Amino acid sequence: MSDLRPFIAGPHLYDRLLVPAATPEVADVQHTFDALCQNVLGAKLAFLAPIGPLAVLFGPALAHPAGSPTPDLQTIIGRFTPQTLCLPLDEGDFEGVSWAVPLWNQQGLCGALLLGEKMDGSLYTQEEIEIVRSAGERLVDTQVSAEMARRLMTLQRQQLAESQVLDRRARRVLHDDVLPQLHAAMLSLRSGATARPDQQAEAVGLLGDVHRQISNLLRDLPVAITPEITSMGLVGALHWVANQEMKSAFDDVDWSIDPQVERSARSLQPLATEVAFYAAREALRNAARHARPEGSTQPLRLCIGMTSQVDGLEIRIEDNGVGLDSLATSASGSGAGLALHSSLLAVVGGALAIDSERGEYTCVRIRLSNTPRP
Repeated sequence: MSDLRPFIAGPHLYDRLLVPAATPEVADVQHTFDALCQNVLGAKLAFLAPIGPLAVLFGPALAHPAGSPTPDLQTIIGRFTPQTLCLPLDEGDFEGVSWAVPLWNQQGLCGALLLGEKMDGSLYTQEEIEIVRSAGERLVDTQVSAEMARRLMTLQRQQLAESQVLDRRARRVLHDDVLPQLHAAMLSLRSGATARPDQQAEAVGLLGDVHRQISNLLRDLPVAITPEITSMGLVGALHWVANQEMKSAFDDVDWSIDPQVERSARSLQPLATEVAFYAAREALRNAARHARPEGSTQPLRLCIGMTSQVDGLEIRIEDNGVGLDSLATSASGSGAGLALHSSLLAVVGGALAIDSERGEYTCVRIRLSNTPRP
């Protein structure tokens, strides 16, 4: 029973997610992997390595014993097929690893389980390989799901904190600044014809200050309006955001999207289209809020492009602003939002990459697989 406990015991994800931990780990898959290698297989050496878009959610490869250097998988990934149960390897080329077991999910190849020789010197049976393949696929799924849940919970906590800050700020401005100025303006205007010109001018100035403060509050509030992505399409929705929500944020916006590529984007699955739109919108908002150098008169330019790739589409959003290194010093521009969207893109078979140079540019690339609309 003790040997089975690591595989049937609950991971307690609910409890781990509710309590903010000092470490980001919410699923102890290393313990389960060690039990699998030691108690089920009797393997001297083993690795569980993620492959593909979900690797960013899984994290570094697991090793048994822990701390063993992970071999390079690039030379064998192309040899995996859905029909491959296990692939023999040269132990000399792979540092003691003699077998590679490909792991699959609905999106394709998601990982590989690398096995060294058994502690008793015997060979692995077909039943053991099938068990370890199923267990490995389950471990990848558990780790990825746990990391996704952790990131979503982190975002929820962050949004709640930001909402509370905005609420407190709005209350303070309204109570300490706006209401007293409105009261003073009302007293000045109540005197009517007996008011001196300087009093009337003062009242008008107070009302102007109130108008400006309320406008600033409204501008800082989150924008809740979202275009209809289904009818407008991905490109049309991005045009809407750039022209409506951010029309005054950039001095120049350059669009580089071929009509054929735009038509290809309309054939994407609805979920992939929606995830890509929100990731692109987050990149646009980051550029609009943080890219312009403080006190600089240099025009802020934005380039939005979409190109067709061998395995799908790529959206490119580039600005000539302060660069990501400068943004990282600000809590409001830490990139946590893009990290979440990178996770969501991985779920639909996409990826997000950022290239930036301080004081020069920031380029966000969003890649989508070419899985067509059903």
